[in-house]
Amino acid sequence: MRRTLITLAVSAALALSGCKSDPSTPEHWEKRLVDAKNKAARVKIVEELRQSKFMGPAMIPMLAKRLDSEKSAEVKTSIARMLGEAKSPDVVEPLLGAVDFGASDTETKTMNKEIVNALAAIGDPKAVPVFKKLLKTKDNFTVIAAIDGLGDMKAKDAFDDLNAMANDPTLEPFIVKKAIVALGDLGDPRAVPGLVKLMFFERKDRGISFYMESSFALYQLGKPAADAVLPALNETDKDLKAWAEQNNIKPIALPLKAAQVLGDFHEPAAEKALIGLLNYKTEFDDIKGLMKMKGADALGRLRSKEGAKVMAGMVNEEEPSVRRELVWSLIRIGGRDALPKLVESAGKGGFEARLNSFRGLSMLGDEREAGAFEKAMKEESKLLDAECKAVEDEAQECKDKPAELKKRTDKIASFTKRLDAAKECKADSACWVKKLDDADAGVRERAAYELGRSNSPAVVADVMKHLREKDLDARLAVIQAADWLVHDSPEALKAAQALAPELDKQLADEKGKTDFIKTNEDLRRLRVKIARG
Repeated sequence: MRRTLITLAVSAALALSGCKSDPSTPEHWEKRLVDAKNKAARVKIVEELRQSKFMGPAMIPMLAKRLDSEKSAEVKTSIARMLGEAKSPDVVEPLLGAVDFGASDTETKTMNKEIVNALAAIGDPKAVPVFKKLLKTKDNFTVIAAIDGLGDMKAKDAFDDLNAMANDPTLEPFIVKKAIVALGDLGDPRAVPGLVKLMFFERKDRGISFYMESSFALYQLGKPAADAVLPALNETDKDLKAWAEQNNIKPIALPLKAAQVLGDFHEPAAEKALIGLLNYKTEFDDIKGLMKMKGADALGRLRSKEGAKVMAGMVNEEEPSVRRELVWSLIRIGGRDALPKLVESAGKGGFEARLNSFRGLSMLGDEREAGAFEKAMKEESKLLDAECKAVEDEAQECKDKPAELKKRTDKIASFTKRLDAAKECKADSACWVKKLDDADAGVRERAAYELGRSNSPAVVADVMKHLREKDLDARLAVIQAADWLVHDSPEALKAAQALAPELDKQLADEKGKTDFIKTNEDLRRLRVKIARG
């Protein structure tokens, strides 16, 4: 009997010891936190748990309890971060109770910011009143976290607060930008009038523009925003023009920026005014060129057949950047109508300008245009001689004419790969899908545009699989193709919605990557369109 009692006692002691030292139990981590000598050690223990395989639902009550009893702001910060990652609704009240509205030191301000991030990740509406109160705190990092949280949660109750911040010229520009972004996320059309003005407003003393944030927010708001921007393009909004004059905003900024936004919207009511921008009346050539470029870009996004007729007659434009926009828009609109003008313009102007015409020929033509390329390569020597004679051989490219000629003819010849692809594929979508993986970036670009104009829901999945395209021109073509397909077909939209999680992952993976900043603005708009349906 005595031996049995001893055995039971030893077993019980071992069991108790095992329970206390078992890292899979909350008791193990709580004891370590209680026994830790200082706050640095407690932070280290919390981070150890966070990185371990033991962090799970069973730990939540213990962590919530520790958040309430802990005195150190640094330790609370680590706990809040972990609770936010867990996204458990059970910790909302403890997190709300841990906010310190009187925070004055850096550590407590950091804690508040992390608590806000955690609550935003959980997304419980109970956090909205606290976030609104924190908008008035003196710590900008906490304010920004609260703004982001309200936007992410689409907290309609916060509209007045966020709208006031977005339109407050005394606030830090970065906070204003964050408020604009949040207004777009809220999706409340009451924001439209202010956002339209913010599109044009600049902090001239600091060289800061709010165009990017406000134009995207307007895109998120949809039709009400398009209707409000249209008068700016038509220059018929008298109140907006008066406001612009009072704020020293140049009159040309109104149609210039409005054109881009309405092109993004695919707004058919803008077509006539956009065509008017191609022949904008002004004595300044640089403004004419800028208007022509913005008008052309928007007409290309609209796939305007009427715009194509006008632009085809302008492709002899000598300025390379302007010709590029005109040709690029013709490429997006598609069809063979512009080819005779492109053939003509390929022999006029400087080489950089003419390259754009060759690009247009290669993106719209097929084997029937092969002869134009052969002829151009034969005549390039004469054109180079004429160019060098005009500058008395002083230009860098004239110092070694044979090398320059080879560089030029090689570049012209490289475009013909797209003609070969067109000869092979013609109107066969399955063939063009295969060309999305071609070794030549130009062929991939053409394939994307061909598929985008195909109105075929069957290809949307293949197109969207190539949204991570590395070549920027080809990536933009893929994004534009997906946008058109979704715009044209409910079936394509449904297929795109099924692929939305992968698109979200791409945007998260590429956030902040400078290589894709410009093209991924269009990618973000595509995501909005898919979500909006």
